[in-house]
Amino acid sequence: MKLSWSQKLFLQINSLVGKSKWRDRFMFFCAQYLIYVLIFLVLWVGIIILPAPNFKDMIKLLMTALAFDVAISWLLATVWEHKRPIVELAEVKELLKPMQVWKSFPSDHTSISFIFALIGILSGCSLIWVVIFILIASLIAFSRIYVGVHYPRDIVGGIIFAIVFVFLSFELLENVTQPLYNYFINLF
Repeated sequence: MKLSWSQKLFLQINSLVGKSKWRDRFMFFCAQYLIYVLIFLVLWVGIIILPAPNFKDMIKLLMTALAFDVAISWLLATVWEHKRPIVELAEVKELLKPMQVWKSFPSDHTSISFIFALIGILSGCSLIWVVIFILIASLIAFSRIYVGVHYPRDIVGGIIFAIVFVFLSFELLENVTQPLYNYFINLF
């Protein structure tokens, strides 16, 4: 079987598993829990730097981008199947067991992380927070390869999804989610 560039790179990165207990634990933490730290930090910075109406708009943008990202990602996965590395390759070392193995592309952890990072950045945070948000999102993305649950192509796809849905979220909020929100609020 001829391996793709993504499979080859995955195997190189994944071959590091087991060579350093500290690195394995750190990558497991990044792959499993660092996303919660990022979400907390983005929301905390938003609360601190934004007036209440702007923070509310930030939350609406986040919810819009996340909803469309996850919906389209899972819809894509049902029509264009990409299995996880453990299904396709025999020599995968998994530090983390994913909930399912049929969907790999794009990486939802990566797209969600970069959505939070990018909306946090677009909210007007200082340069230090820009660096912190991008660094954390990148660590989450890379660690998903390291622990054996995603190919590099899944990570690239997740980043592209995040960028697309963050920038579409302004238009989607105005024309789709805000009118839906207003409609349901007026029902009650």
